[in-house]
Amino acid sequence: MKRISRLVAIFLVLGLEQIAAEKVIYTHGMNLVESNEACQDTRIGESAKCGVWKGITPVGDYILVGYDGRKDPLLSEPTSGTVRLLQMLNKYCRRDQGQSCRLVNESLGGFTAAATISKYNQNGIYNILYATQLVSAEGGSEIASLGDTAINILRAVFNINSGPLDDLADSRSAIQALVVTKARSSFDHNRNNGSMFYHLAATKSIFIAEPFLPGQDDSLVAMHSSCGYRSSGAFSKCMGEKVKSCDLCFWERAVNVTPFEGHKMHPLLPNTGIDIGHMQGHDDTKFQGTIQ
Repeated sequence: MKRISRLVAIFLVLGLEQIAAEKVIYTHGMNLVESNEACQDTRIGESAKCGVWKGITPVGDYILVGYDGRKDPLLSEPTSGTVRLLQMLNKYCRRDQGQSCRLVNESLGGFTAAATISKYNQNGIYNILYATQLVSAEGGSEIASLGDTAINILRAVFNINSGPLDDLADSRSAIQALVVTKARSSFDHNRNNGSMFYHLAATKSIFIAEPFLPGQDDSLVAMHSSCGYRSSGAFSKCMGEKVKSCDLCFWERAVNVTPFEGHKMHPLLPNTGIDIGHMQGHDDTKFQGTIQ
C-alpha cells in the first residue's frame, strides 16, 4: 500500500510539474504610433522598449509575442504578427517536443492568433490547448472602413490627443486588415484545428463610435467580432442569437446566427459580456488564468 501511495504521489508531482511547465503566450493588439517588435520573447518590464500590457501582472509561465501592431498581421514580413507568433509556437509549443501552451490574445491579437491556428496548425504540430480571446477583433470592425474617421475614433479610444493624422499613417495597414469583409475572408475561421477559443466580450462604447458599430460594442469592435460569430450583425449577446445585419434594418427578417466552430464564451462571464471598454479588456487577470 505504501508503495502504491508513493507512486500516486510521484504521478501527482509529475502532473503538477507538467501544468507548471505550460507556456502562456500573450499576443498584444494594434499599436498606432510605434512597433512593439522589441517585446518578442520577453516578459512585462524586461525591455524599456516594450510598452504593451503595462500595469498588469500576467499569470503563469508567460512570454510576449512582439510584432509590429501598426501593420497587417498576416503579411509575410519578419515583424508581422503571424510570423512572430509562429516563432514563439516553434520555441515553446511543439507537440513533437512534448511541449504545450495556451494563448491569451487581445483585440488585433485575437485576429492574429485565430489566423495562425487556422492556417498553420492543420497538421497539429503545435499543442495549443486553447486560446483566451480578450475583446477579439477576429471578425473585423466596421470602424476600419471609415478612413480618417477611423483614425479619429482610434485616437479617442487610445487617448492620443495631439499630432497630425499623418503620424498614424503606418497604422493603416493594420486598420485595413480589419475591414469586416476582408477580415472574415482572410482565412477559414471555422478551422480551429482542435484548439478551443474562449471569448471575453465588452459592452462599454463611446458616443463617437456607436453609430458605426451594430448591436453591442466596446467602442472598437462589435459583438459579432468579439464573440466570434459566423457573420456580422447587431448582436446583444454571445453564443447564438436571432439578429438583423444592423440596428435599424427593419425590412430584414432576423436570422439565427451561431459562433464559429470551437468558439465559446469565457466560463467566468455571462453571454451578455462585461461592462468595460475595449482598452480595459486585459486589465483583470482572472480572465487570463487557466480554464478548466
